[in-house]
Order: sequence, then C-alpha cells, then structure tokens
Amino acid sequence: MKYQFLVITIVTSVMVACLSDKNSPLPATEAGTGNNTGVELPNSTASCDTNTITFDKSVWPILQYNCTSCHSGAIISGGVDLSTYDKIVPYIKNGKLYGSMTHATGYSPMPNATTTLSKCDVTTIKKWIVGSYPAGSILVDLNPSNPVNPVVAVSPTQPPVNPPTVTCDPNLVYFQQKILPIIISNCAMSGCHDAISKKDGVQLTDYSNIMKSVRAGDPANSKLYKSIIRTDDERMPVPPMAPLSTDTKTAIFNWIKQGALNNSCEPSGSACVTTNISFSSTIQTILKTNCLGCHTGTTASAGIDLSTHANVLKVVSNGKLYGSVNHSAGFVPMPNASTKISSCEISQIKSWIDAGALNN
Repeated sequence: MKYQFLVITIVTSVMVACLSDKNSPLPATEAGTGNNTGVELPNSTASCDTNTITFDKSVWPILQYNCTSCHSGAIISGGVDLSTYDKIVPYIKNGKLYGSMTHATGYSPMPNATTTLSKCDVTTIKKWIVGSYPAGSILVDLNPSNPVNPVVAVSPTQPPVNPPTVTCDPNLVYFQQKILPIIISNCAMSGCHDAISKKDGVQLTDYSNIMKSVRAGDPANSKLYKSIIRTDDERMPVPPMAPLSTDTKTAIFNWIKQGALNNSCEPSGSACVTTNISFSSTIQTILKTNCLGCHTGTTASAGIDLSTHANVLKVVSNGKLYGSVNHSAGFVPMPNASTKISSCEISQIKSWIDAGALNN
C-alpha cells in the first residue's frame, strides 16, 4: 500500500484529535456531576447489554480496552494497577474507579481529560458496582437489597508533595511518548492519515490503526518502516518534505523490533531532570518528536516554524510555546486537544524558558 504524507497549511485550532479519533470535543455530562466530559468513546463491546452483567464478560473487557494498557504489568501509571479483580476492588472502595471514569470533581479524569467512556460502558460498570461487584462469571443482582453507592463522598487522597521516582528503561522505545508523537506530527494530519482523510485508506492516529501497518518484531516486513526508509518519490514523508531523521527511523525500527508494544513511561521525581536544561539536547528533541512534522519550512502550519532557536524564541516571547504545550486557557492546545506531552517535558520547557530560553 502506498503512503503519502502531504503538508497542508491549516489553522492549528482545527487539527485532528489523534488519540480519540475525533476532531473536537463534544459536550457530554454525567448526571449528578455537572462536569463537561468531552469526547465519548464507542462501546468497548459489539453489543450493549446492561441487563446480563458479569465481571468476566462485561466489566473486564471494558477495562482491558480502555485502561490496562497504562494500568497493568510493567506500566502502572499513577501507581494504579487494574490488572486483576483483586487489584481493582480497592479503587471501587475509594471511589477512584467510578469517580475517574465519570470525570467527577476531585478525581483524575479517565481515559483522559477530554475523553469519556461510552454511556453503555459507564452504565455497565455502575450497575456492577451497585450490585456489590461480584467476581468471575457471577451475575450481578440488578435489584440488590443492599446496593453499593458507587460515588464515594470523601475526597480522594491528595497526591504526595514529592511523588515517587519513576525511571524509564533507556533501552526501551515507548510507544506513547516516542512513536505516537512522531507519527501524529508527521502523518496524522488533515489531508493525510488522520481519522477523516484516511489517505489511501490508511489511518495512523492511534495504536490499533498503526498496528495494521506493522508486523511486531519484524521491521523489514512492516509497511510503516519500509515506507520511511525508501529513497524514491514513494517514501514517507513524501517529497518535498524532508525525510525522517536517522534517529527517528532508528527509534521506529527498535520499537517494532522490541515487539511494537503499546507501552508508556513518564519519568518523575528525581528521574525527571529539570535543571540546566539544554536547548540543543533537550528542547530540540522534544520539538522534533512532537512538533516539527507540522511546524517547519515554508509550509509550516499556522505560519509557526519551530526548526531554529530564533524561531522558537518568537513563540516563547508571546507565551504560545508554554501555553500551548501546557494546554493553558486561551492557547491552542498542542500537539492537539486530546494529546499532551509528558509532565516532565512540560516542566523541562518551563525551566528552560525561566532560565532565559538560551541557545545552549
């Protein structure tokens, strides 16, 4: 299949939301919370059956589809492990499971700040909790004599002032922090491989769609990798766009070779260095991964070119760089409305700006 990466100058505020496969947040409100909950995901299962509910057949597929890629195994984001029934129960009792998925005040919104589970999925989990959340294949009593209240009134415990240190494996390539931003920045744009355009029938906005062009463990036979190493007019990105850098190609090669996992790791605590930040080794790397696919050259999106220190200073001085990556009110959120760079990277950008945004 032929891939084409077309550079189209578009207004930044209408860039597609990549992780959710939607273009812009739609208003949705969970009854009783009053919170704007954003884009609603499709149902996790083919049918919506909220009358025959078990953990194994109803609840577990929802959590696997939406949660466990970040909350199980080697990847336990925020210290929340949802890999087994026994590990899920504490988050029912402290209100975090239901509070997060309904974006209730005081809880971390999940799957993210602009994306909610479908009404069917929420109803299924709510009925399961109300019916005392039985394990395995036990049917939920839809009219329990002692219903469980899924809403925990007590405010959740505030995160510690000094969060635990999370150190990422330097030998692993993480999909969420490295590969997805590269592909979003260089491929999933309007007119190319976003959820609407689907150039040549190819959509590259999320893990499941990207994997249609990847053979795990075998870069040489993966269409994604083969297309970026071509040297003719069929390579990605298509000429006159510059080819991906050697480092970027190597990262994609290594990710596929390592199994093309949907893995994630954000360094925190002492593992996130935010002092003496260098433009050449840190800031440029962040921009190259997340921004330069759209913001470089004469066709730079919205006329914003981030390929040189002098140009980056322009969006530092007017506040757009930090305001956009931090998703601050009044700024166009970047990389887009549903995708945000890691907290560590945001802190590094702020530290660099606070130190004078030097060309160091």
